[in-house]
Amino acid sequence: MKQYLALKASAGSGKTFALTVRYITLLLNGANPSEILTLTFTNKAANEMSERIYKTLQTLGDDEAYLNAIAVQSNLSKEEILGKKHLLVKKFVNATLSIFTIDKFVNKILREFCGYIGISDDFDIKQDDIETLSYKFLQSLELNSFDKLIEFSWYENKKFNSLFDLFKLLLEKNEDIEVVSIDAKLIPLQKKQAMVHAMKIKEFVLNCDIASNAAKKAVDYETFDELLTKNWFLKESAKDYNYFKKFTTDVLEAHFSALKQELINYYKLRSAYSLSKLFELFHEFKEFKFSFNKAKNYLEFNDISNIVYELLSTKIDKEFLYFRLDSKFSHILIDEFQDTSLLQYKILKPLIDEILSGSNEKLKSFFYVGDTKQSIYRFRGGKRELFDYVAKTNPLIEVEVLNTNFRSCENIVNYVNSLFKPLSNYEYYDQLSINKDGYVEVFEDEALDEDEEKFKNIASKIASLMQKGVNSNDIAILTYTNSDVLALYSYLSEKFPSLKISTEMTSKLINQENVKAVINMIKYFYFKEDIYKENVNALIGKAPLNDLNIKVDLYKNNLQEVIKTIATTLKIMDDNVIKLLEEVAAYETVVDFVYEIDKLEASILNSEQTGLQILTIFKSKGLEFQTVFLLDRIKKKNADRSSLLFEYEDVFLKNIYYKIKNLEYYNNSYKKALEKEKALSFDDELNILYVALTRAKQNLIIFKKQKSSVFDILSIKPLTIGDVFLSTKKSKNYEKVKKVEYTPLVLGTQDNIIKKEDEEADYSNSLYNRYFGLATHYCLEMLGDFTKQSLKKAISLALFKYSNYLSKEEFIKIENRISLMIENEKFQNLIKDANFTSEQSIIYNGEIKIIDLLLQKDNRYYILDYKTTKEELLEHKTQVNTYVEAIKDIVKSDEVEGYLLYLKPNEFVIKNIKE
Repeated sequence: MKQYLALKASAGSGKTFALTVRYITLLLNGANPSEILTLTFTNKAANEMSERIYKTLQTLGDDEAYLNAIAVQSNLSKEEILGKKHLLVKKFVNATLSIFTIDKFVNKILREFCGYIGISDDFDIKQDDIETLSYKFLQSLELNSFDKLIEFSWYENKKFNSLFDLFKLLLEKNEDIEVVSIDAKLIPLQKKQAMVHAMKIKEFVLNCDIASNAAKKAVDYETFDELLTKNWFLKESAKDYNYFKKFTTDVLEAHFSALKQELINYYKLRSAYSLSKLFELFHEFKEFKFSFNKAKNYLEFNDISNIVYELLSTKIDKEFLYFRLDSKFSHILIDEFQDTSLLQYKILKPLIDEILSGSNEKLKSFFYVGDTKQSIYRFRGGKRELFDYVAKTNPLIEVEVLNTNFRSCENIVNYVNSLFKPLSNYEYYDQLSINKDGYVEVFEDEALDEDEEKFKNIASKIASLMQKGVNSNDIAILTYTNSDVLALYSYLSEKFPSLKISTEMTSKLINQENVKAVINMIKYFYFKEDIYKENVNALIGKAPLNDLNIKVDLYKNNLQEVIKTIATTLKIMDDNVIKLLEEVAAYETVVDFVYEIDKLEASILNSEQTGLQILTIFKSKGLEFQTVFLLDRIKKKNADRSSLLFEYEDVFLKNIYYKIKNLEYYNNSYKKALEKEKALSFDDELNILYVALTRAKQNLIIFKKQKSSVFDILSIKPLTIGDVFLSTKKSKNYEKVKKVEYTPLVLGTQDNIIKKEDEEADYSNSLYNRYFGLATHYCLEMLGDFTKQSLKKAISLALFKYSNYLSKEEFIKIENRISLMIENEKFQNLIKDANFTSEQSIIYNGEIKIIDLLLQKDNRYYILDYKTTKEELLEHKTQVNTYVEAIKDIVKSDEVEGYLLYLKPNEFVIKNIKE
């Protein structure tokens, strides 16, 4: 095992594999899990790393690739490794693991040393309430400081919210510079000096007989601000301006040169003033925020990093740091190193230096892995330059490149190679693929530029692929913005009403229907506003104005009891409501809950992981999908409106500039900093495209705009390579859920008798019945064959899946109904010697249809549709007739029959739709 190693791991090249092998090799070399500091960037990645190591240890020997790699790294034989397997599992399970996100590790350090800076060790971690914080900051300012803030805001034409954003940016960067205090009175004096020469130029041009009207218009100004609207003074000399060229003299050039110098002086004063005043205000804000957070006993993650860096810089040394931490780390493993921020690296540096020093006889190691091509988080502090800087400044560290792609098929890998390898000044290593074939299509989609129906070709392609045999669960659509995700979700939901679609936004716990119903019910009890009650009615499928009859006291019962009572009464208790019960422990009172719950970031529980996915490219990082649709940027990228420009030399801050229009013409350093930033932004765009283009395993389909396409920077052209790779597994893409229908009350004369609905109708309108229908259909789908033995197994599976929603008595009812069907002679004759498929999805006339049971025998097709309702309605025949016509069209045969199967409580009815 190489003691100090950095791996450049391109997309799909097995960095998680390498991390796991490294970790297990360290265990084999005698390291304890507690002394292996393993850092990732998300909680999900940290959990997955722990699980991957544990599962690999448990199954060591089953996967030859892992065993071979560990044998090479550890210099042990396979027999020796397997002989230690039981011991390694026991060591890992019983140890205190040191696998953290970087944020959690930094938080851990602060809690150890918080007393040195006067913070309680039980502080909470949460986001600032921007409105409260800004309001309290304004209140805290003395009159002199308040005047400075107003003066700066007016001078820079900035709203306070924008100024507050600058403060937050400076906190995040944790960078400071020495600023020179500028007297504001100097700026108008400098403007006056500039105007002396500007007016001389104006006088010269207006008195020139051969000056054109355009030349005279160019000197149409009276004030300094009007002068700045012109562009001729940006030229190197007067003669470089076309309209001055014919009559330029030494006199005009002298005034022009003098004006340029005065403008240089103005911009120098102007930029220095803006920066100095901003930092004066920022230092007051920083001090206030620390006091405010301390009083409220909470911190943001950025606050924690800043405080820890200050501690390590001024209050404690690394020896004492090691002494106070739970474990003296002998090994450090860092994942996604290209996303590390400068501040995070500065905090980790003492630990890394200690390991690289080799000051102890005990084996120590440092390992980091990442890919600068996948650095797409520069906007939130990620510093990809760190990857090479750390290796360059530490000669002990070896750098290796992983260039075999284990994710994508050959055609996709070769296509990505062809796009990125020709780029100059972009580090790219040719990738090899171990998977053959693959499909790539670049489709020039003119509809993307339209206001309406911009996604029609995407919908058409989804329908086409599913018709060919691509499972919708295997499709992911990647977009540039959250607004595109929402727009596409809305469009596809309308076009394919039965299709399961998931997005990062819809996966928030507070957006899940049952959870949302509970939240609205609590808000109804708290605010006494009927809108919340009607939200609940709509969410659970009840008619408006329905009385929910829930008895609960918000103030006598704790939140967990309130939620349990609501969910039990409404019969909506599920895994997500249970997760809500766990999350509400963070809220001290019901007041906190109703005002803060909408900010909860917890994700929905989705054990099935089904449905077509729509997500942004940023959310797709680290994920992979069988089929990827990559959409062009729909709207132009928002311009960088930040007022600050940070310039770095390698990883060191060189300067901070306050952005001012035209400053680049008078300050060469600022001009170079702008050019450097532009180059970095261009690389950001390339990296985003690289991440997007490397998510697909088998099929990559790109939808490119005809004009102003983001793909133009890679010269992407329409093409087709290979054949579509079809899904190898069938899974349930959809759930047939009979939506609750509400018919408004007809308020006529008293002669109209309001008919009381019978028990069965009322039952069908409840959420309870929804789960009864789902459980019944699930049983029918799980039948391996239509026998009593198979039914018993299907009932067991349904019990496992739906026991939280239905009682055992309901499953007995389901079993009785299906038994009547299985025992029916006509049904048995129909299925005899037939090949059958349950829950068969088809696309017909652009819509997705679900056939409950499709039989094929003797070159004939039989469509069977299950119904659990009491009524036999005409619309049922119409529905099945549509299926019949669809199958006839698809198989090009008229030998197709349709049947309705009514699974009633006490009888089974089978009807040919022609009857």
